[in-house]
Amino acid sequence: MGNNTRIYNRFEFWSTDDCNCKFCVHYAGESRPCSREVCCIADIREEAARREQGSANGSQAREEAVSCPV
Repeated sequence: MGNNTRIYNRFEFWSTDDCNCKFCVHYAGESRPCSREVCCIADIREEAARREQGSANGSQAREEAVSCPV
């Protein structure tokens, strides 16, 4: 890439919608619990929740997206 190359849609961070259990490879369905005891993306999910809470200035907390239904 040269000096004048512009990259559009650059990845910045994960959102809480991206960390939904439906997108996990260990997701077995709504009626079946997760096959793992510890969520494999728990750290990413917590960081996404902190970023979204910080951008909303604490007015809207999205706790339902943070907790994993184990």
